[in-house]
Amino acid sequence: MLAALCMAIVLTIALASYLGLCFTSLAMSTRNVVSVHSRELAEAGIEQAIYASNTGDTTGWSVATVGGTTTMSAAMTMTSSGLVATSSSPTAFNFGNGATGVVNITMTFPAGSPQSIESIKSQGVVSIPKGSLVSAATPIISSTLTYTGPGASGTASAPVFVNAVAAIRGTTTASGKIKFSTGGLVDSYNSNPSAGSYYDYPGATAGYSGYSAVLAAQNVAATAATVTIKSAVIHGYVTGYNYSSPSSTNWFSYVSNAGKVIGPNTPLATYIDTSRVLTSPIPYLPVFPENISSLTNTTNYTNQTTLGTTGATTPKIYQAGVGIALGTNSTISVVGPVIIISYGDIALSGSATTGGEIKLTTSSASLQIFEEYGNITLGGRGIQNLNTLGTTGVPPLPKRVALLDTNNSTGTVTISTTSPFYGVIYCPYMGVTVSSNVTICGAIVGSFVTFSGTSPTLHYDLALRNPDSTVGDAAFDYLTTPLAVSSLVASVP
Repeated sequence: MLAALCMAIVLTIALASYLGLCFTSLAMSTRNVVSVHSRELAEAGIEQAIYASNTGDTTGWSVATVGGTTTMSAAMTMTSSGLVATSSSPTAFNFGNGATGVVNITMTFPAGSPQSIESIKSQGVVSIPKGSLVSAATPIISSTLTYTGPGASGTASAPVFVNAVAAIRGTTTASGKIKFSTGGLVDSYNSNPSAGSYYDYPGATAGYSGYSAVLAAQNVAATAATVTIKSAVIHGYVTGYNYSSPSSTNWFSYVSNAGKVIGPNTPLATYIDTSRVLTSPIPYLPVFPENISSLTNTTNYTNQTTLGTTGATTPKIYQAGVGIALGTNSTISVVGPVIIISYGDIALSGSATTGGEIKLTTSSASLQIFEEYGNITLGGRGIQNLNTLGTTGVPPLPKRVALLDTNNSTGTVTISTTSPFYGVIYCPYMGVTVSSNVTICGAIVGSFVTFSGTSPTLHYDLALRNPDSTVGDAAFDYLTTPLAVSSLVASVP
């Protein structure tokens, strides 16, 4: 009997110890799981801040501006449908064992520039019901993520122009194709390699050429080549997607011993460097919607010959209800940052010496044209940037001129001028045709892109991969681009 009693006592002590060990293990594993959830909540808070910055949706946010800096803060609860403002008393999502989560978010940016994020702080907090770990007060576990952006001098927006020439996929055989009818040249340079440093295309340097230009096309309906260079020379890369054979290279066409795709280390006798023919099934071809609904205080365009205000730090906005037509000896001078919202054709016509023209005449001038309806035709003397390092200290930067639209799917863009064009075209649902032997410094995105001249030239500007918020640089603030958030710092108390 005594032996049995002793054995029972030993077993009781062992069982109690085992139960204590199991409870401790459960508590530790629960805390680890909840800690992961708190980190996920903090990441969701970062995403929510970026969404508010991109869309301007401040529902559930407190907004205050002091000393030129706007601070937005919000407390949000994780629900089965995502984050919802805690103030609306939503039904919290159960992470398991009754655990629920909230996130506290604070974001700052220069007043009036929500996409120039200075900082984001996101604290994910998970509350565990009393008794699940300890018998005392409800325990909480939190994780915090912080992001520090470049501030007022820059933007965290993702780059719009990652390719020299891009053709966006569509449902027809015409879209999603890049074509050179005869020859041409595509290479690259950098007009703005660092803050305050500006350079023109160094064409005067013997033998100069950058090799970072990318031609990218994607077509889901075609059974033939999506990139055709004929006898053009591409200093960079080509990549495409052909529905019939997405992982092969038969979407790429060229004239043997004439067309070239080369890099700095390509052997002299090689025409097509296969290491530069990329076979990624789906090229990166971003399409970002425009957000011009936020543009207010517009002025009706009524045949003005001067647009903008010299030295202005905010753009002057014009609405052209029937478009703009410039014929022989017709000129518009852009003297400051200008945005034109057009609901009719933008047409420059006439000869290369006396035809219609739009010209940028000051170092603070920039031009963004949103072609909501109709066509863009750059004939005559075209759009000219008269800046030079010798006169204004700033070359004719491609960032300063932008032809844009993501709503227009019926219009076209045609460049027939022979005057050099420093600028970018971002019309992913409009076909783009370069019909002359023009020199373009910048980048082109269209539904399709055709170079029908015999020897057009495109110098892709690498500075377009690093957008900024400088007004004079036409920073594409009215395209809803995602913000590139990196260098997040995590902390767990």
